Amino acid sequence: MDQAGAAVRGSGCSRRHRVPAAAALLLAAFSPAVCPAADTAGWSIQNGDVRISVPLRPGGAFEARTSAMLGRVRSSGSRPVLLTGEIAVDLTTIDTGIDLRNRHLRENYLQVARGSGFDKAVLSEIRVPEANGEAFRGRSAFTATLLLHGVKAAVSGACEIKADGNGVRVEASFPLALRDFGIEPPEYMGVGVGNKLLVKVAFSAVPRGVGE
Repeated sequence: MDQAGAAVRGSGCSRRHRVPAAAALLLAAFSPAVCPAADTAGWSIQNGDVRISVPLRPGGAFEARTSAMLGRVRSSGSRPVLLTGEIAVDLTTIDTGIDLRNRHLRENYLQVARGSGFDKAVLSEIRVPEANGEAFRGRSAFTATLLLHGVKAAVSGACEIKADGNGVRVEASFPLALRDFGIEPPEYMGVGVGNKLLVKVAFSAVPRGVGE
């Protein structure tokens, strides 16, 4: 097997399939779940860390990572708090630890060169049912809309919000199903990517104007 074929097998990706959005995020992206209830000035997202656990069949896994996350959100309502705005993860920076696998993932499968809707995973329309205002700290479920590979779909998960200086530190996780975004899990020589990935996110949310 040539070097490219070995890398494809190592990533669980088939050249016959368009995207293993494992990167995403994924995902997922990215993804990322935002939970702080913000004041009218809004919140800026900083110091992000996205880790996507990609299961392989019949066994094993690898991790895709990036810290390239930016966004701004504002809050309205209470129980649930609705966060308007967007949080984006730059999929051109996804790193799986193997250069050749990164290149195949970004260029052949995520197709980041196609631009808007493909080069970033974007989270929006975030609802946090347990949050009751700006002072909320603790655990909550959340729901949101994720744009990935040109497709919007609902995601849901759990998050925890902790005080952190002038703002909050958020840790969140959610499952991401490839088929929800029109992506058939790839397979090569008996090794395939599982349909459901796990996205874990951590980031700081600070009042607009602080640290910008």
